[in-house]
This record gives sequence, structure tokens and C-alpha cells, in this order.
Amino acid sequence: MVPGVQQEMIYNLTLVHLLLALGAGGCVYFALREIRRRYVSIWRLFVPAALATFVAGGMFLLQVIAHRPPWVFEAAIASGLAIGMFRGFTTVLRVDLYMSMLQERSAAKRALLWVPIILAVAVATEIVAAIFSPVLENLQLGAALIATCCAGMLVGRALVLSVRLAASLMSPAPNSRKRSAAR
Repeated sequence: MVPGVQQEMIYNLTLVHLLLALGAGGCVYFALREIRRRYVSIWRLFVPAALATFVAGGMFLLQVIAHRPPWVFEAAIASGLAIGMFRGFTTVLRVDLYMSMLQERSAAKRALLWVPIILAVAVATEIVAAIFSPVLENLQLGAALIATCCAGMLVGRALVLSVRLAASLMSPAPNSRKRSAAR
């Protein structure tokens, strides 16, 4: 260590980057668990969405501190919400008396997993760009925008599916009306 020179943080990484990596890893893990399950509950839909929102919020704050324009993040979240809501409307939903089940093709299930994986890649890009800070600042902005869009996709999908699940659980199935009328 040279006298008179301050020791900098290790490659400009902070605790925020560790929290972002943990949040992205948790998002991938819970999305993988959702894919493997046959039945889904409403609160399980929001776990990957909440983790993705945490990660996107952290990356957004890092960019706001760097004096980036916030309107680009508004556009990213709006487009992500629109894509996620469309995905939630097109998902086939089947509800029996006790549990609700999402009937998705394997390609659609893999698409659900790709969104958290892209989010994790965006976090890794943020971390690598933080190491080479002055050179890759635009890459950090792009990674934050992608993370914001991914969070919007997961939140939009979870919102629409939870509303659809709640509505279908409150209305009786058409077959149950026929059975009760026959008795």
C-alpha cells in the first residue's frame, strides 16, 4: 500500500451488488420451482415478481445516482407490464374445487424461466460493468433497463393470473351448476 493513497473498494463493488446477485438467484430459483409444480397458489406467483422488482429497483437506484434519465425506466416498466399482462391473459387456467392449475406447454414454461435468467444476466452485466466503471457505463444503463422490463413482465403476469385465479375461484364451475340442478 502506497502512503497517501486511499484504498478503494474492491473493483467498485458494493453490498448492493451482492444483494442484487442474491435477489436474481432467488428469482431464478423460485421461477424454477413454479415451473416444476403442477398446482399454483396466488402467493407463489408473486415471489419471483417481488424478487425481480427488488433487483430492478436496486439497479434503477444505481442509475439514478449516476444521473441517468428516469423516463427511460418508465418506458421499460410499461412495456414489461404490457408484455406480462398479455402473457397472463393468454395462459390457460384450469380450476378444480380445491386447487388451481396453470396448463402451459413446455415451451411456455421455459419462457417463464428465461425471464429470470435474463434478469440474472443483467445483474452479472451490472457487476462486470461496475468493475470497469468508466468504460462500460452505457452497458450498466442497458442492463438496468432490461432488468426493469423483466420485472415488469413478471409483475404483469402475476397480477393478471392472480385476478383470473381469484375470479374463477369465486364463480362456481359450470359443471357444478348442472349437478346441483339435477338434484
